Amino acid sequence: SLFMEAPQKPLFRCFADQTEKCRELSVSMTLQLVDLVPIADLENLLPLLLAALLGRLRTLPFPETSEELRLELLRLLNHLFSICKEKLSQFAGDIIDALGKALTDTCPDAKKECCDITKKLAMYIDGERISRAGAPLVTSLLTNLRHQQWKVRKATLDCLGALLSLEAPLLDHMEEVLPHLTTLLNDRTPGVRQCLAEVIEKWLLRGLSFKEPKLMTFDDDAGPAGFKKFEHRILLILLGVAADEDTEQVAPLALGALERVAAAKHEARKREAQAEFEREKAKRALKAAKQGAEAAEAAAAEEPSGPPEIEVAAAFDYSTVRSLLPEPFTSGGTPVPLTTTYVQLHLPSILPQVLANLTQWTSEIRTSAARLLRVVLVVVNRQVAPFLDQVLVHLYKASADDDLLVAASTLQCARMAGAFLDVDLILGLVGKHLGLKVADGVLGGGGVGVEELWPQQQKGRQTTRTVQDVASGVNNFTAMSIENRRQVYSVLSHLLRPAPPMLPHAEVRTLVRFLEEGAQTDELLPWVFGSVQSLLKAGSTTCREEWPRIFDMLLRMRSGQECDAVSVDTTMDELAVICSRTRRQLYEEHLSSRLGELLLGADVELWEERCSKRSVLETLLRNAGSAAAEHVASLVPVLARQTCPEDASVPARIDLLGLTHFMLTEEDPSLTEAMREQAPAFMCDVLIPNCTWRAGQSNNKIRKGGMVCMHSMLARRLIPASALNAAFSDLLPILKSALDDAFSPDNRMIACLILSCTLSELQAEISGEQLREVYPELLKRLDDSNDKIRVAVCEALAMFFKCLPPKWSRSLFEYILRTLFVHLDDPNIEIQQGIYAVLESAVHQDYTTFMNEAQAATAKSSHPRQCEELGRLAQSLRAASADEEDAEELVMD
Repeated sequence: SLFMEAPQKPLFRCFADQTEKCRELSVSMTLQLVDLVPIADLENLLPLLLAALLGRLRTLPFPETSEELRLELLRLLNHLFSICKEKLSQFAGDIIDALGKALTDTCPDAKKECCDITKKLAMYIDGERISRAGAPLVTSLLTNLRHQQWKVRKATLDCLGALLSLEAPLLDHMEEVLPHLTTLLNDRTPGVRQCLAEVIEKWLLRGLSFKEPKLMTFDDDAGPAGFKKFEHRILLILLGVAADEDTEQVAPLALGALERVAAAKHEARKREAQAEFEREKAKRALKAAKQGAEAAEAAAAEEPSGPPEIEVAAAFDYSTVRSLLPEPFTSGGTPVPLTTTYVQLHLPSILPQVLANLTQWTSEIRTSAARLLRVVLVVVNRQVAPFLDQVLVHLYKASADDDLLVAASTLQCARMAGAFLDVDLILGLVGKHLGLKVADGVLGGGGVGVEELWPQQQKGRQTTRTVQDVASGVNNFTAMSIENRRQVYSVLSHLLRPAPPMLPHAEVRTLVRFLEEGAQTDELLPWVFGSVQSLLKAGSTTCREEWPRIFDMLLRMRSGQECDAVSVDTTMDELAVICSRTRRQLYEEHLSSRLGELLLGADVELWEERCSKRSVLETLLRNAGSAAAEHVASLVPVLARQTCPEDASVPARIDLLGLTHFMLTEEDPSLTEAMREQAPAFMCDVLIPNCTWRAGQSNNKIRKGGMVCMHSMLARRLIPASALNAAFSDLLPILKSALDDAFSPDNRMIACLILSCTLSELQAEISGEQLREVYPELLKRLDDSNDKIRVAVCEALAMFFKCLPPKWSRSLFEYILRTLFVHLDDPNIEIQQGIYAVLESAVHQDYTTFMNEAQAATAKSSHPRQCEELGRLAQSLRAASADEEDAEELVMD
């Protein structure tokens, strides 16, 4: 009583004393005295006490300059709330104003104390009163959500959760709060994100208990009113927390909150249905009372027994697709039907926002949106079907994202969509997006492409993107460009769920039609190949009936450079297993059925430069083995036309000459025999035209390739001597030209080898006149700058002497011998040995002439011993020949 009569006023005035110690003691004493004073007396002191206390905090800059004392003042206010509780409601406006100012204090402890006071404020003071004066307080709290200390951010968020759990503050200030909460989804501290999940759950549970407003305000736009206006937006944030990258602490907490909110929502809907049923029942009773007893009985007979059953989404068996789900669903629990139903109710509002963020400018937003879309798809499972069109269009765009994490998450969404939904629905939409009709595969009309939905311009390193509403354009989307179609096939390869269950045959046939259309474009082949791989996994044995069409696409990929050959071969092996065959058998059967179509008209009409027939033909023949033998005869005119030097392209001629070389060198007996039968035609129609000299570096390469093929044919003795002799008049100019090619040592070498093989084959057929044309070119090559060519020409010269007819021109023989004896002195030992072997083969032509030339060379040679040995060889052979002649004469006598 003594304190109540006199000392309190001087004590409270000391709050503003100039001496800090006095202010400190006064606050400390007051904090102790409020516990001693009876509550009734304290209530009388509140006006003076709060005036002194709040006066030190309600003005900026703060009248109380000491940071420590401001904190003590806030603790005193907090203690007063603990004691007085609702009795402080009459001072709510002043307290709220002071708290709004105090929250701007730089001291983190002061901020946390203010948050604690605000929570008590929400506990003891009416929401309407808080809402009317709470705008500055909410603004200050939202500012502190960006504080650098995570404990301040968490305390602020927890404080907002308590404050907006009241109906009036929630409805009045939620519009201002929601944008700031979105930024907290990416807060660097897991504890803050956990707190966000708890706060959102509290708001949703409290909001579901609010009554609908009975009166429409002037700013209502005929949409949802009251809490329902914010429900889907708050739910979107909770789903964002459920999609958190921390799948061990944060995401499971949010998913648990979502289940509890979904259960509360179900109960709220049942209450609403019951209330609506009671209202309708009362209306019917009133109407029946006015109409009479008979009408009342009839109405009672028709009246339902209770409110309609609340529809709940059917349960989905996640166990069959658990491997496709992201964490925490893979290792944790899966959504229950009530959760699916709750999110489904708000899906028309939530999904467009998620999809829009999937194509936003910053990588951070796109990454968060991709994670969120995964969670939404898991939660709603097959209930996403009505929105699949717009989901697919956005997946196409996001699948090509520069951020690999976004692209990977997008493709995971495609895999889940393929697992949740019926394949006929998916194929119908994909066909529409490709511009195809599912029924007949006809290319449809024009539509809106990705470039129109998300227009952007790139100039140097600067990219300008136009942000616009794409909802109306999504329904008319058609993949127009190569890039768009590439994205569609990329997503399609992930939409196909691996068996079991296997795709029905009708869907396999539809898919094959889609893929065939894409396989016509070289740039799409890698992505179409991915879809083919997925088709084989999804269709398994149901692909058996369509294997020729599937193999034809794989053959197209195997024959080009766009796809990895090893991967294509592996996929062919998978198809062969499905068909109970080997890969070689598939090639052989396909060759028999496809080659006629492939070669139709090819002996007359030249294939276009980018035509795939050439590479497909090559791949088929290289892998079909002996099955190619029966078709060799029909190949000759086609190869002759497609390698025609007059109008065929350089790549085509090179590729087909490579194919010809393969067929000439393949060791398969049946193919070898078939090539032997057609060798003259190959020589005259394919090889000789391409070996003829033409200007240009490309023609030089082709010429070399043709001569390599010719050498292989001669080395394997595929062409008979008579046919070779018939073609020799056309072949000799080519060989002479190649032997004299100063710019290509390879051509000169191959020409020497061909000439050696030709002479070996034509020993009994070649004439002396033909040999007169050959020897000058051979002698020239003895002076070649390349020693390997000089060694090779020695072999050809040795074969030349074996072909010489008896009594051939002595003068030419002498000239050749003199040249050879000169080269016997070559410093290269290998060439000396080669020339020596040539001279040994020349001895048999004319012993006397050879002896004379050997004796003449002995006097001049730097290796006279070799010349003497050759002379003695000729002498001994001449003596042996004379003895044989004498013996023959004796026999005749």
